[in-house]
Amino acid sequence: MSTRKKIQPGLKLALGFMLLIAIGTLLLYVPISHQEGVDVSFLDALFISTSAICVTGLTPLDISATLSAFGTVVLMLLIQLGGLGYAVIAGIIIKIASGRIDAFSGSLLRDSLGADHKIGTRKILMTALIVTFSAELLGAISLFISFSSHFPIGKAIYLSVFHSISAFNNAGFDLFSDSMMKWNEDPLVLITIAMLIILGGLGFILYSDLADHIKSRKKITVHTKIVLSTTAFLIVAGTVLFRIILPDVDWKNAFFQSVTTRTAGYFSYDQTALPPAGVALTIILMFIGASPGSTGGGTKTTSFFTAVKASFSLLLGRNPVAFKREINQESVMKAFFVIIISLLLVSIATMILTITDPQFNADRLLYEVVSAYATVGLTMGITPSISIPGKIVLIIMMFLGRVGFMTIISAFAQRRSAGARYLEEKVIIG
Repeated sequence: MSTRKKIQPGLKLALGFMLLIAIGTLLLYVPISHQEGVDVSFLDALFISTSAICVTGLTPLDISATLSAFGTVVLMLLIQLGGLGYAVIAGIIIKIASGRIDAFSGSLLRDSLGADHKIGTRKILMTALIVTFSAELLGAISLFISFSSHFPIGKAIYLSVFHSISAFNNAGFDLFSDSMMKWNEDPLVLITIAMLIILGGLGFILYSDLADHIKSRKKITVHTKIVLSTTAFLIVAGTVLFRIILPDVDWKNAFFQSVTTRTAGYFSYDQTALPPAGVALTIILMFIGASPGSTGGGTKTTSFFTAVKASFSLLLGRNPVAFKREINQESVMKAFFVIIISLLLVSIATMILTITDPQFNADRLLYEVVSAYATVGLTMGITPSISIPGKIVLIIMMFLGRVGFMTIISAFAQRRSAGARYLEEKVIIG
């Protein structure tokens, strides 16, 4: 058997992301990427590159005051590559070069987007490209309407394109120094950014399913119904709760806070001013995150839905059912697996940061860790002051949050034990 066949597609995918991060680090480290008189350390270049490829948005430096025009273009391209997934870009290159996508490359592409292996590679690839560039184009046009009245035409166009790409890919990088704070009274900017975040977070699998439904009247899958219903519930519940918790915030900014916590990283409200209840709610929403096969991170809406359904069904002594379909045992196990491992990783990383950065309160460090792991990018203002060991921990968490579970779930789903079988035994729980 060849070496190529022995390596799981998920592992290839992780290695591909590592390569993109390395290239991005070098490009962001060279002087041409910096403004005149500004130096960027190699670790900070690595941090920003990882944050961009993992579409997180955390940064130890003020991007607008640090990167040159060339540097921001590099950053924008890294965000686009990270959001689409390296496998999508590789699929395009393979398609152009050879006219076809082989089985191995197709498997890699589907793993990149979290798609079922029954879905055709050409279909999912075209869906991803059409949805991405259509949404980003419309978003840029909408943002330009507001930006053009504040900036020269050329700068307004660039700002519109940059923030549309960053928002759709749930990256959260901005060129304003204070995210969307200065636009918190502009409903067009807030709604456009929020809609781009939502559209990017729904997942390309959902769009492929909706296209099939419109084109050939196929039934909408349970996956799509779960994603839409859970997303709507989290946004509405988050908006109402933030409006209650933050009485000085109007409905549009409460809505924006609810949406952006779902892995985007933009903010129109000072995160350092969040009360304890606001911090707790933000952490919960960040941890849940976006949906499978999307540009967002987190443990995913489907994991949250499945775990909650399974828990209540267990209490009632029934099998978990969603939209008149029984959820299979493997899906339930995967949902709990993702949530439990994520909780362990977040707990360990937070504990390490309390040792490396004891000057910060534990709640701020937990906020930072969850933001990194769920590839959100929100911060309570401590990212620039994190120690070198702390930055390395956050880099690892961003990487694991974006590509780690692709590898783990891929191996979990594809490898079956060929060892001895044992008698089943009941374990007393509780």
